[in-house]
Amino acid sequence: MFDALRRMIFPIIVIVLLTFVGMIVLQWGMGMSSRAGYEQSAVAGIVNGEEVTWKAYNSVYNNLVRAEAQQTEDELPADKVKELQTKAWNQILSDRLMTQQVAKFSIVVTNEEVYAYLKYSPPADIQALPYFQTEGKFDYQKYLNALADNQMSNYWASLEPLIRSDLTKMKMQEMVIQNAHVSEEEVKEFFTNGAEKVKVEMIDVSFDRFSRPPPQSTDEEKRAFFEERRDDYSIEERAGLSIVMLERKAAPYDWEVSFNRATQLYDSIKAGADFAEIAKEFSEDQGSAVKGGDLDWFPRGVMVDEFDRLAFTMKEGEMSEPFRSQFGWHIIKHHGYKEEKVTGRGSKGDEPVLQAHCSHVLIKAEASAETLDGLYRRLEDFRTAALSSGFHKAAADAVIPLKESGLIFRNRNIQFIGRDIAASDFAFENEVGEISGVMENNSAIFVLQVSDRVPEGSAAYEDVEQKINLDIVKHKVSSLCLDTAAAIYADIRTGADFIAAAERFGETVETPDQFHRSAFVKAIGRDPKAIGAAFSLTEPGQYSPPTEHAQGVVMFRLIERITPDLTEYTTMHDSLFNMIMQAKQQELFSGWFKNLMESSEIVNNTNKQAGRSDFM
Repeated sequence: MFDALRRMIFPIIVIVLLTFVGMIVLQWGMGMSSRAGYEQSAVAGIVNGEEVTWKAYNSVYNNLVRAEAQQTEDELPADKVKELQTKAWNQILSDRLMTQQVAKFSIVVTNEEVYAYLKYSPPADIQALPYFQTEGKFDYQKYLNALADNQMSNYWASLEPLIRSDLTKMKMQEMVIQNAHVSEEEVKEFFTNGAEKVKVEMIDVSFDRFSRPPPQSTDEEKRAFFEERRDDYSIEERAGLSIVMLERKAAPYDWEVSFNRATQLYDSIKAGADFAEIAKEFSEDQGSAVKGGDLDWFPRGVMVDEFDRLAFTMKEGEMSEPFRSQFGWHIIKHHGYKEEKVTGRGSKGDEPVLQAHCSHVLIKAEASAETLDGLYRRLEDFRTAALSSGFHKAAADAVIPLKESGLIFRNRNIQFIGRDIAASDFAFENEVGEISGVMENNSAIFVLQVSDRVPEGSAAYEDVEQKINLDIVKHKVSSLCLDTAAAIYADIRTGADFIAAAERFGETVETPDQFHRSAFVKAIGRDPKAIGAAFSLTEPGQYSPPTEHAQGVVMFRLIERITPDLTEYTTMHDSLFNMIMQAKQQELFSGWFKNLMESSEIVNNTNKQAGRSDFM
């Protein structure tokens, strides 16, 4: 039974222990609030008639956000937020579909199987808990003691339904993949294909030869090239957006608040507090704060203007009063000057350059929650007016500049906004005239209106002229390479020596090291057609016809074909068998799950929530 359980713990699909993670969070005090803005909708989605509540969705989403936040101290960009929202939905969808299939096939897990799983395969989340570790490493004996401890019975009992749920899904997975079969012939063929090598001579007619300089084309040639291939030049669907936006900038009040904080720190230092300790604890320049605010030596022109001017007028040992730059309020402590040669910015060649050594405390001036709330309410009022009186009139009445994005492509950069998946989705999933909710990214808060939609279709010459310029060069270079390779090949077929034929047409013969089918080969890389041409040769002296690859056209002459050592096959047999079996099981499960998705009735409301805000 234990062996069967271990087989089920298999990397075919990622069985996400969502509820298990939730229990760990609950038990060990690592909770996180839900996205209140989502709670106002009815349900996040429906999977075959089963509702997915916003509470369930928010729980998964917040776990993902917490995990991502541990990797960076920066605010998550809009595209990452969108990615996590999609990931949260996909995890829930997979979990619900699997749970429904478990119920359909009446799959059960016994108490003995639950205990065996906990005893012999402790989940990684449990192994990571300090309670089960000794000197920072998982202590299996300590874990077994806890498993047998009656005082821990309530904890293990709380995990039992969660473990049982995951084991039923593993059994479901095992049922799906049980028909995977690997024959001895398949293992041997796999080994041979991976271990067999060839030694060849190679003539590579490279694109580089004819592209430096690139061949020129007249306007008439380019237009004729376009007309002959008009069907190859379609243009993706495009959309246009009208944008009303307010930047997330600090208001005068925010500057005043940050100035008061900087002044308090300045007064503390003047009163005797250690500058470096103040910087470590309070400076918001994280790069220098850990070093007590130390910026090391720097020449003129490296810092922002306000900082630069003061740093090169202060005296050694002097401390500045708080002063303002685009980043906020700075306090500088000057450690002295020196003259030394530098490289990069501020360099004067071999001449010594005056450098300053300073530390600083930075208190950033950023838009406060109150400021952002005010911007948000202002745009909410604008949106209400836009829905009744029109987008352009409402913008004029609110004295907010209206910007036009021009035609954009899906998931590409949007002028004034940048790359924003939520904004892009709105543009391409709504009709002209539709007005968005209030949306935001790291730099601005905005409301959008779809101003234009242009369907996919044949492109005009002017729309793709830049691509045509590249394509016609590639076509001409490729043709020259093919013609040259064909001439060499014809020469060889009439009896010319392989090397002599290459030299006659300005090429050389390379002899790369022997290589196997998955090797990287100089000039041709891992191109499958080129590698396949080399392995198609069976007799020494045999040569291949010209074969195109990503960077040119290649021909081979076989020197030697090296057959693999079958004693190595015996050693590798089991690992190769498992590798092939895993690939087949993966293919079986992927196909089964794809069919399950396609036959299910799925409603996803999470992608309609783009633009809702946490301070709604």
